[in-house]
Amino acid sequence: MSIFKALKKNLDSSQGDLLRGRRRKTLIVNILIISVLSIVAALVITWQSGGTGFSLPNSAGQAVATTPLPSVKQSSPPALPSLSADAPDGYKLETGPLAVTEVAGLVLHDEKRNKDVRVRIFYPVIAGKYPVVIFSHGAGGSDICCESLTRHWATYGYITLQPIHDDSVVQRRNRGDENTPFPQAVREALKNPALWESRPRDISFLLDSLAGLQKRVAGLNGKIDTSRIGVAGHSMGSYTAEAISGALVDLPSRPGQNFSDPRAKAILCLSPSGPGQFGLTAHSFSNISLPFMGITGSLDNLGPLANAAWHKIPFERSQPGDKYEVFIQGASHMSFITAETVNSARSSQAAAILGYTNSASLAFWDAYLKDDFAAKNFLQSDALERSSHGAAKLSRR
Repeated sequence: MSIFKALKKNLDSSQGDLLRGRRRKTLIVNILIISVLSIVAALVITWQSGGTGFSLPNSAGQAVATTPLPSVKQSSPPALPSLSADAPDGYKLETGPLAVTEVAGLVLHDEKRNKDVRVRIFYPVIAGKYPVVIFSHGAGGSDICCESLTRHWATYGYITLQPIHDDSVVQRRNRGDENTPFPQAVREALKNPALWESRPRDISFLLDSLAGLQKRVAGLNGKIDTSRIGVAGHSMGSYTAEAISGALVDLPSRPGQNFSDPRAKAILCLSPSGPGQFGLTAHSFSNISLPFMGITGSLDNLGPLANAAWHKIPFERSQPGDKYEVFIQGASHMSFITAETVNSARSSQAAAILGYTNSASLAFWDAYLKDDFAAKNFLQSDALERSSHGAAKLSRR
C-alpha cells in the first residue's frame, strides 16, 4: 500500500505542478494584456492633457521617440502625503480668493511674421493691476493643457496667457492637416529648427500684444501690469522659456542664437530642457541671470540621457543667484501639469505632486513678480520639504 500511496502522491504532485504552471502562464498573459491597455490609456491621457515627452539623439544620431509610459516601478509607488490641513507649511494650496474668467480661442495676428497666434487667457474679474504669466505647452500640445496651474495662479491675482504654437496638433488640424497623429507631430517638432525659433518668437509677440489685448478684451482694460511678467513652460515649453531667459540656441548655420526678451522678469520650467535637444548645448545656460525655478522628479525620465540629472542642468549651469530647483519623489514627466493617471492607486499621489508644484510655483511668482516677503521666506526655508513630509525638496543657488 505504501508504494501505491507514494505513486498517488507523485501523481498528485505532478498534477499540481501542471496546474501551477498553467496558472503562471495565465498570469503572465494577463500582465501583458494589462500592460498593453495601460500604454494605450497613457497615450490617450497624454494627448488630452496637452503635453508629452520628447526624444533625444541616440548614439547613432537618430532621434528616438520617447513618451512617458507607466512602468512596473510606477505601478505600486508609496503613497505621498497631500498638502492639506495636516501640512500647515504649504503655500496657498486652496483655490485663491479672486473670481476668474476665461477668454478662449482669441486670435492675434503677427504682421511681422504674417501668422496668427491663438491664445487662451485667465484673469481675475475684480479691478486691479495684475502681473502676467505666459505659459508655453509641450511638443504637440495646446492651450487646453495645464489649467490646474494657470487657473490656480489667476485666482491669486495673475493674468495667465497660453498660446498655441505651430507644432500643436490642434493648430495643424485647424490648418487642414486632419490626419496628423499626435506622436508624429511630436517627432516632427523635435527635429524642426524652424519651430525652435518660432516658439520664443511667439512669446515675444504676445508681449508686444499686451497693450492691444486691453482694448480687445474689455475685462482686461487697465489690469495688465507690463512691468511684472513671468514666462513658464512644460517640456518643450520649458525650452521656450529658457530661450526667452537668454539660453543660447544653435540653429543650422546660425550657432549661438539669442532669443532673450528683457521684459520677462522670472522663468519657471516644468521638466526643464538640458543640452542635446532643441539646439541647446552644454554652454547654453551660462547667460541665464533671471530668477529661475526648475521642477523635476525621480520618474521624470525620457530616455537614456534625459533623466532627473539632465533636467537639473539649466539650474546648475545658469548664473548663481535667485535660482531654485524642486525635486519631487515619484513625479513623472506629466505629473507637474495634471493629476490624471491611468492607475487609480496613484490618484492621491498624483494630486499631491500637483499640489507641491502649485505650492512652489506660486511662491516663486509671488516672490519675484509681487516682491512678496512671505513668499521669499518660504523659498528660503525648508517649508516645502516639511509640508510634503520630505517628498519635495527645494535646492537654491
